[in-house]
Amino acid sequence: MQILLRATKIIDPNSKHNGKVLDILIKDGKIESIGNNLDATGVDEVIEGDDLHVSTGWVDMYATFGDPGREYKEDIESGLNAAAQGGFTKVAISPEAEPAIDDKSAIRYILKKAEGHVVDALPLGAITKGLAGVEMAEMFDMQDSGAVAVSNGKHTIENTKLQNLAYLYGKNLNMAMYSFCEDEQMAAGGQMHEGEMNTTLGLKGIPALAEEIKVARDIYLAEYSDVAVHFSHITTKGSVELIRQAKAKGLKVTSSVPAHHLLLTDESISEFDPNFKVSPPFRNQEHINALKEGLADGTIDAIISDHEPQEIEAKFSEFGIAEPGITALETAFSAAIESLSDKLSLEQIIQKFTSNPRKILNLNQPKIEEGEEAELTVFAPTIVWTYTKEDVKSRSYNSPLLDRELTGLPVAVINKDQLYVNH
Repeated sequence: MQILLRATKIIDPNSKHNGKVLDILIKDGKIESIGNNLDATGVDEVIEGDDLHVSTGWVDMYATFGDPGREYKEDIESGLNAAAQGGFTKVAISPEAEPAIDDKSAIRYILKKAEGHVVDALPLGAITKGLAGVEMAEMFDMQDSGAVAVSNGKHTIENTKLQNLAYLYGKNLNMAMYSFCEDEQMAAGGQMHEGEMNTTLGLKGIPALAEEIKVARDIYLAEYSDVAVHFSHITTKGSVELIRQAKAKGLKVTSSVPAHHLLLTDESISEFDPNFKVSPPFRNQEHINALKEGLADGTIDAIISDHEPQEIEAKFSEFGIAEPGITALETAFSAAIESLSDKLSLEQIIQKFTSNPRKILNLNQPKIEEGEEAELTVFAPTIVWTYTKEDVKSRSYNSPLLDRELTGLPVAVINKDQLYVNH
């Protein structure tokens, strides 16, 4: 296949072409040539338009599909389709499934079902069997079968002795240990962020301290075990400061934030729309400002989609009993652009989707240079568009951004000599 990107601004600090507007010719999965007014003879597809930019392929570090066992929420194919629509060439799939992704056969199942797709599946193996936080899973076997990291999903390991043992074991694996931080007892029964809004609405709150107390614990454990800990789903001001201090001490800690937590606040829950119910909960503006500062100064390394599809029966009920989570792969980039354009440069935002996730997950770092493999995301950062049901490739529609006007559009992804165009 031959693909020509016409008059596209290159965003890749590792490329000598960074910041230049050039044509890129891709042939048989490799970048054939980069220059001005390249010949389109024999080209199968020409991608051109207003405000086109290109970067190395985006990597999402956390999305939940539900396959196996919960394919009615999302199966592997529909989840990868949603990832392609959102501009991602790789997506890390959480171990939240039924049964959980907690052994080598489950890892192989994910990889087998993802074969041939333009988007690469990156399985995350469970840290504990069944995500139950009782017994450690066979992490080495899962890594050997293709797991890129381990995570306990959104189930905090409350047993500190077990968490420490997992970290000590994980040090020998040389891969990231994800940590989701929320104290079970402090968060029990909570429906939203604890603050002025939950008092006004009469909903039980989840305090920021529920996150921060576990972040503090796991920073101590990371120091003790000397292991690389990745704090996923960071949402509070206190967590940002704790991680900032840990990095200043030289600890091997990294962190990520869901894109929608940068865009939406707890005030969005005022109409009791279950589409705004997420875990962790949306915080208030003070916390969001701290998250933005953390992204700007490098405390927060990556932006994740935290894609969590829910079927109609699980979502569209009373707010108190609705399942948390939103479909987010298709809108993660737009949420980041809208919320961060006044704080970070475009290159800094793209770094949170590209080189930083690859470093944390020990993935190859592609470059936009002649002769390199073409793993690319084409996007238009200033295009205004409306997210409608026609844009949804997920099996579920639980997004608070449906029918909302957004800025920043993923246009196409190129990977493994395949092309996906967002129509």
